[in-house]
Parts: sequence; C-alpha cells; structure tokens
Amino acid sequence: MTATVVLVTLLLAPTASGSAAAPAACQAFTRSSATLPTLVSEWFGRSTDERVLMCPQTSAPGSEGGRPMYLGEGALTQQGAVCTYLSHGLTLAGSGSAARLQRYDRSEARAMALAGPGCPQPHDPASAQGYIETYDISTSAFVGIMRLWSAVTNTAAVNASATDASRSAAARARLQAELGARTGETTVTRIVRIPGSVLRRRYALFLKAPQPAGGASQYVIYLDKRVRGPYEVTAFAETN
Repeated sequence: MTATVVLVTLLLAPTASGSAAAPAACQAFTRSSATLPTLVSEWFGRSTDERVLMCPQTSAPGSEGGRPMYLGEGALTQQGAVCTYLSHGLTLAGSGSAARLQRYDRSEARAMALAGPGCPQPHDPASAQGYIETYDISTSAFVGIMRLWSAVTNTAAVNASATDASRSAAARARLQAELGARTGETTVTRIVRIPGSVLRRRYALFLKAPQPAGGASQYVIYLDKRVRGPYEVTAFAETN
C-alpha cells in the first residue's frame, strides 16, 4: 500500500481514540457499567475487549438517524513511559433479534499516552490530550515524537531537552504562523508511520485545532527521522 493510500484512508476514517474523551454524543461502556445495551453486553460475552465506544453517525437530511459506530478497546497496559491499549472497529451484522456486533477487519490501532504517576483513564473528559491513535508506531518513537511536539508547542506534557527545543524553533515558527493563538490548544489525534526506508523513517502527525467561531480544523504534519538523527518537521498541510 502506498503512502498516499495510507494517508487518504486514515483521513477518511473516524478517529477511534485520538480525542481526550469520547465526543459528547458518544457513550463509553465497560464490563462494569451498570447498564449495557444488549449488543454491547453480547459482544463482551464473545470478546476480550474491556471497553466499547458507541457513537451516533450523522445521517442525510430528511432520513432516519444512521446506525451508531462501534469501537472495541482492549486492556490498558503500561510499557515503560507509555500507556497503551488496542482499538478496532466493530460493525453491526444482521437485523432484528439476529443483530450482533462483529469486527469488520483484523487491523488494530494502538492508542498511546504518556504515563504519569499512573496511566490516564481512557476517554477522561478532564484530560487535555488523552490517548492518541497510532499505526505502526513503537513506544520509543511515540516518546520521541511527543517530545518534539512538546517543544514545538511549548507544552509541559514532556520535559523537552535543550536540544529538542533548539531544533524545533523553526518548526514552532512554521506551526504558529499557520495556527496562531490556537497552537497551544491544538491536540494530536493520530500518528502514522508511512513508507520510508531503513535509513529514513517517515511519520504523519494528525492534528485538530479549534476554530475561533467554533468547530475545528484538521492538519497533518510530516516528520522525518534519520538513523541516529532527531525527529524533524518537514511539512504541514490542512486536511479539511
């Protein structure tokens, strides 16, 4: 699959875990939830998932509401400085009493967040960044990329080294020229490794930036990482 196909597919796909909390209209269910929809309860009985996210879908004007989108999420674990869990799409099969949830493919996204004293709770409404949906990203790459992002945005999520801060000065200027005052409020929704080479790894960092009039703009930042070299921002693009 080419880099272009990978990026187009991910741009069109719904974000499974990129936002800090489930969107306001979504509902997150766990095995210990007091009340479970029949479909979710039945899925828990047939899977090892720890959570199911149910989000209504916008339908065409004049039509009935669309079927909800479902996402299954695995157990939360900590790997060094990174907390992570697997996430995958679910689809509704059958109808009436025969309706059931099933996975529509075998691919997995891996949601990641930097660990603090412990692991952040998935879909915590009090979390500013939350878990980030990742594809083909190692935990060490995630830490390096988030360190660069911290230096670029002057956030305190990671202790950026002096070297990180110095090399990201140009990237910060480019990002702030594009986003202005929204830079500090911009969140990362996805990180994707795209085809490169053994000596040069390439990544796409998907961002969501709030709009002054409401809503949000979507951007992608391209990163390069050469052997023994730093992570570097190479390009920006708006994806709206």
